[in-house]
Amino acid sequence: MLKFKMTTHSGMLLLPSPVTVAYNSEFSVPADDVTVEFPYIKGCEDGDFLYGFDGENLVFKGQIDEIITKSSGEKITVKITARSMAGILLDNEAEPCIYFNASSSVIFERHLQPFGFNGYIGDNNPYFGYIKISKGMSQWQVLENYCVNKYGKKPRITGDGRVILNGGINGEVLCFGNNEGYRYISAESRIKRYKVISDVRLKVKQGNRYGSVIKNSLADTRLVRRRYVDALTGGGSVGTADRIISTSNGNAFEIELVCPYMLMCEVGNKATINDEVIGSYDGLYVHKIRYTADSKSEKTVITLKKEI
Repeated sequence: MLKFKMTTHSGMLLLPSPVTVAYNSEFSVPADDVTVEFPYIKGCEDGDFLYGFDGENLVFKGQIDEIITKSSGEKITVKITARSMAGILLDNEAEPCIYFNASSSVIFERHLQPFGFNGYIGDNNPYFGYIKISKGMSQWQVLENYCVNKYGKKPRITGDGRVILNGGINGEVLCFGNNEGYRYISAESRIKRYKVISDVRLKVKQGNRYGSVIKNSLADTRLVRRRYVDALTGGGSVGTADRIISTSNGNAFEIELVCPYMLMCEVGNKATINDEVIGSYDGLYVHKIRYTADSKSEKTVITLKKEI
């Protein structure tokens, strides 16, 4: 089971063994979240940052969102919910401005460093173009817009607080299989046909018609699910259409595995599976992790998707 510490005005406080733990991490969601319940300990109401450890390895760091103290007879427990460091960026509005040819270090120093981030993984080459920060945009949206424009990918802030500008996770390839690799007690494959976009129509000339068509070569010809992109005045492009199609293909297939133990890997990790029933697949990645535990048992539910 995960172990936890928290910061208080008096210093670091080691928390008792949890009664229950629920940890969620999803590739398409900026912030991981943890809900942990444990026996009451003096000083926990003053908690600020929560740290989660798998043995000696830090796997979660985030500011506490809520502290609930519950009394039932002689039993007193505390429930804490917290989000990882990306939550701070989601909660803070950015100052409106316009950047021209901004470098990664400029974005980091102005939008991440003031909120407790110590560094980033990525190059310092400028993005040659302009980025407009409108009123109401969050600090996360600033970082996301910068990385999508520069790398064509969303950034990733890991559970332990590392900022990866191009979103790539260079960890081990996780091999799932009950005869070899990480074992599981159940496997479920899902084909989501409704997720597939068959084609995208683009407006590239003045007028009312979306005359250019980008077709999805992987789509079932019996399916028609269409989107429209204004590449003339709406800020879209052929690249936008390609991303819409590739994202839909990635969301159309997934495998869910239930592992009867704690597996604290990174979402984004590459993965393979070899199963007698659902088949063998490589070119997968860990899209979602849900770890739950109590005093009697623990399990990790892993969702795998195809790499885009």
